[in-house]
Amino acid sequence: MLVAPAAAATLVLGTVGPASAGGASGGTGDDNGDGYGAGATHVTVTGDVSQALRASVPSPPPLCWWEPVSALGWEVDPEDPEAVKKYWEDEVRPWLTGHAAEGALAVDYDRFVEAVKAQASGTDITWYALEINDDLRPEGDGYEQAAELNARGCGSGTQPGREGPILVTINWFPTGQQPDPVVDPEILAEYAYEVMDLVEPTLDWNPKIGDTANASLVNLPTWMWVDDLDAVGERSVTASAGPVSATVTASTDGLSVTSPAGTTRCDTTQARQAYAAGVDESSGCVLSFGRASWGYANGFPVSTSAIWQATWTSNQGEGGELENKTSGATTYIPVAESQALVSAVD
Repeated sequence: MLVAPAAAATLVLGTVGPASAGGASGGTGDDNGDGYGAGATHVTVTGDVSQALRASVPSPPPLCWWEPVSALGWEVDPEDPEAVKKYWEDEVRPWLTGHAAEGALAVDYDRFVEAVKAQASGTDITWYALEINDDLRPEGDGYEQAAELNARGCGSGTQPGREGPILVTINWFPTGQQPDPVVDPEILAEYAYEVMDLVEPTLDWNPKIGDTANASLVNLPTWMWVDDLDAVGERSVTASAGPVSATVTASTDGLSVTSPAGTTRCDTTQARQAYAAGVDESSGCVLSFGRASWGYANGFPVSTSAIWQATWTSNQGEGGELENKTSGATTYIPVAESQALVSAVD
């Protein structure tokens, strides 16, 4: 956080005591029981989620979160409102002079009085300081940053400064009830996409000649379909962190099928249509293999590829497109030659 604005009147985003000239910055850290830390965003996800990916993909970094004022280097018990008020008046406020005077607006002075009253009434309170993740800090001068951060839900509102808004970055809350970290909705959407379960498109097929290792036959139309219908079609995941939620919807427009002896492309409906007697062949994903799979121990390696196109929306009114992803798999399909038996010659 910045201590003093430059001569051009950049905004003080926060205020620090003399023991912490540089202030506290975001970007790293873990939850220590008193605050969140930049690595401790709590995210809930619903929809077509891969639990394996959920366990391995790091939570999205927050844009801002609250830590006890001791994170700023304040040498005071953040749960003692009288001591915090005295520390502010004796150790912090005297440093805020000249251009740095606007730093005093980073706290609403009335909150000191309210904190004392709240504790007197039996409420356990803690003074917190807003942390900003420097890697995600908005562009612009301090006033522009304050306006953007406030719009995204960081801080406790603003107070009018000489040339623009001052973000309130020092405040008290009932102990352990500070606001949740704020996550940028697009970053949250990217996380939702990362943990989406994009099922591998492995295949089943017909015909299967039982006495030849379930082989299909050369030049006979082989009907193929995905083992799991979710391997093509549409998938959706919603991720929520504090007040922000983002929903990602991904869909495919079909399946590419490639083998050493033939290639085809099938739309989503064809790829999901299992073989059944009486179903027209045009409804399925059909490929004729031009030769037998001799030389391939387990049959032809038939590769499938589905391209997922994703869009996202959020409860913050933002949305857009995400990069395409490809899911693929290999299914081994043996193909045999049909042998005709000549029993008599005229």
